[in-house]
Amino acid sequence: MPDNSSPNTAAASALFPAPAYDRQDAVFAAAFDLLRNAIRARAFPAASAAVTHHGKLVCLKALGHFLYETDTPETTTTSIFDLASLTKVVATTSMAMILYERGLLDLDTPVVSVVPEFKGDDPRRKEITLRMLLAHSSGLPAYEKLFLKARDREELLSAAFRIPLKYDPGSIADYSDIGFIILGVALERLAQDALDHFCRQEIFGPLGMAHTTFDPPLHWWSLIPPTADDKSFRERIIQGEVQDENASVM
Repeated sequence: MPDNSSPNTAAASALFPAPAYDRQDAVFAAAFDLLRNAIRARAFPAASAAVTHHGKLVCLKALGHFLYETDTPETTTTSIFDLASLTKVVATTSMAMILYERGLLDLDTPVVSVVPEFKGDDPRRKEITLRMLLAHSSGLPAYEKLFLKARDREELLSAAFRIPLKYDPGSIADYSDIGFIILGVALERLAQDALDHFCRQEIFGPLGMAHTTFDPPLHWWSLIPPTADDKSFRERIIQGEVQDENASVM
């Protein structure tokens, strides 16, 4: 096949993979410029990038500051970021995969058989399976501000179990925080273990993810960039604690 790559592409290919971190600024210059431009455009105040190639770390770079103001701490490669909804794939879905592999999770199990509190009065709820929760096709709404009325985990989960369906189960995919809150409860019951403890023992620990956790200790907080200025709910800068309000109540 003819080589249609540009000279710049060819040069980058010759340099890649970068040995350890040598010449990473040259190999990944375009990617780093993209992040710097986004920081200047105030898309986000900071970023941390890592690249592995054939099991080898070939790039590790931090850019920006904790806030948009440049007199705030610089982000470093040891900064710890709130993963937010990535928790769904990094933790919850990984937990589901492990339980499936061990024969403890049947994807087509009705949710009500594991979480009977979810049954309610709508007969359609009996049709919802764990597979639908994972695929965001349960018919549950995307999001509800449960934190406005719930004072603790028990009250918030009780409210989540009672939320009316927005669609017929299996009819449409609608990315749902509520569905994954309920899925988390179901997985905990199947595993007979708390989600955070299970993930620490079965996922984060074995992978060497020593600074991945659901509840970072106080002495880590100075390493964690703030995620939001919460003016309406907690009325403070959110740093070192989960930004999502529903998750915060739990």
